[in-house]
Amino acid sequence: MRRSVKWTIAAAAVAAMLAGVYRWPMASVRVAAELNRATPPIGLHWRGPARVTFVLLPWPTLRVVGVDLVAADGRNVLTASEARFPLSIFALMRGRFLPVGATLDNPTALVDLDAAPALAEERAVAEDSRDGGSGAWAHVRLRGGVLHVVSASRRLDTLIESLDGGLDWPRADAPLRVALVGAWRDERVTIRGRVDNPSDALSRRATGVALSVASRPLQFEADGSWGGGGESSFAGTLSAEIRSLSALKRLLGGDGAPFLLGDSFSLSGKAQAAGEAVTLSEAAVTASGQKFDGALTFARQGGRYAVSGTLAADQFDLAALTGPPPAFLTPSGDWSQIPFAYAPPTDLDLDLRLSAARLQWRDYAVTDAAGSLMCKAGACTATLHEANAYQGTLKGQLSAARGARGLTTQATVSLADGDLGAALADLGWSGFHGRGDIEADLRATGFAASDSILSLSGQATATLTAGAIDGVSVEEALRRSQRRLVDVARDLGNGATHFSRGHMRLTVANGAATIDDGRIEGPGTTIDFGGMIDIANRAWQAQARAIQTDAQGAPSSDAARLTIILSGPWSAPNVSVAPGG
Repeated sequence: MRRSVKWTIAAAAVAAMLAGVYRWPMASVRVAAELNRATPPIGLHWRGPARVTFVLLPWPTLRVVGVDLVAADGRNVLTASEARFPLSIFALMRGRFLPVGATLDNPTALVDLDAAPALAEERAVAEDSRDGGSGAWAHVRLRGGVLHVVSASRRLDTLIESLDGGLDWPRADAPLRVALVGAWRDERVTIRGRVDNPSDALSRRATGVALSVASRPLQFEADGSWGGGGESSFAGTLSAEIRSLSALKRLLGGDGAPFLLGDSFSLSGKAQAAGEAVTLSEAAVTASGQKFDGALTFARQGGRYAVSGTLAADQFDLAALTGPPPAFLTPSGDWSQIPFAYAPPTDLDLDLRLSAARLQWRDYAVTDAAGSLMCKAGACTATLHEANAYQGTLKGQLSAARGARGLTTQATVSLADGDLGAALADLGWSGFHGRGDIEADLRATGFAASDSILSLSGQATATLTAGAIDGVSVEEALRRSQRRLVDVARDLGNGATHFSRGHMRLTVANGAATIDDGRIEGPGTTIDFGGMIDIANRAWQAQARAIQTDAQGAPSSDAARLTIILSGPWSAPNVSVAPGG
């Protein structure tokens, strides 16, 4: 008797276990009705599945093949080849199928960012007016599949594929958490987010939020409070590390062309967001290794993105951001025909004010620099408003814009009361000593250096105070010309030419600079300059007409006169002299 009881109990246990794991067929119509009954009235309903089975163990679960979530206008918001809905045991004991979550295999889901806030608000209102939880919306798990994200206001229509993750939102006033991993435009992207109390946010009350986005080109994190409402607002901390701006622009569907200020950036600070504008105060910015502090504003207007603000740095190496300059010359010394790689951004507007205690570009440096960078509609202008350089004041501006004829550039520069000898020494000529002013305004258009130089035009002026030119003794050559023919190497190439003042004015057109007016005056000598500097062919065709003068600078009737002719290529010019003016 005892043995038979044991066998009976064992058989019953096996039968119960088999019954628990057996997939019991269910009527699709009834299941669809139960799912819709458990769904808040937010304009969405479940369409009858193709096949449904019920499994009791290890947890009461509905297994559904072929399920669709349909909007009021008939659009499929979600389609899954297979889904599992764990059920509430207490509801099951009352004869109801009440899902407490959903696991969707290979779903295709549509997310309309414009409609999402309204749906969330409808869900919160519906939940307040009914008993029970949120049904299948409480815990959603996605395994594989595609997320179709659209927004008419943002002009967004994109797909996130190979999706895995989940969403937890048990109640309208309970924390909402989302964690997703997928492939977006061939980049693996991980998204994690949290809203502490969505009900408060929808009621325009502040609540805590957090968001992180991780991918190869971008690491983004935000943590703070969100005010919700129709015009979303955020206050908190924000940080972003852009490892590759070109890759990020491609990920966002833009042009992956190189940016003019490098390809890697990071920023952090206190953020205030309202609408489509974010202001970052106490900002710490690193761009290609260069560190700045200040404030920034990021905005989106009329489908365009804009960045504005003020940044300051102790040390600013401009070459680290811009990279090496293009090669204007070939190894053989000709102007390069390689097209310019630089292209001003067409999808981003910039309005930045910059300052640096020390600004450096390659081997050149200035101090106490204040400048700006402005880009709009594919045209950029970099301005140096003021800097201390060569014991004087340096100012300049460089503009660039792409057009049908290539890259159009315009450059202006001025150095007031500067040490021109030191400036020229930095450019490779150490034979000049003196101070003065220089101004230049130049323009060029072309696809490469070879055609840009042919269009070079503008003007340049220089005003000199007392100084000297080493290696050229015009005064000595004048004296010796009264006795014999001048030997260039012996009579002209030794000593120095001293002057008390001077000026020069050049006009540049079609790649050649014409000396309109040039003169230096010194003790015993006045020299007038004329001719042309052929920039396109890198050659000289200039003359210097020298005359002896008295202490007051006036020539006498028997004063010696000498013409010095400079001709030939820049690399090996020919210097000759002729008596007389």
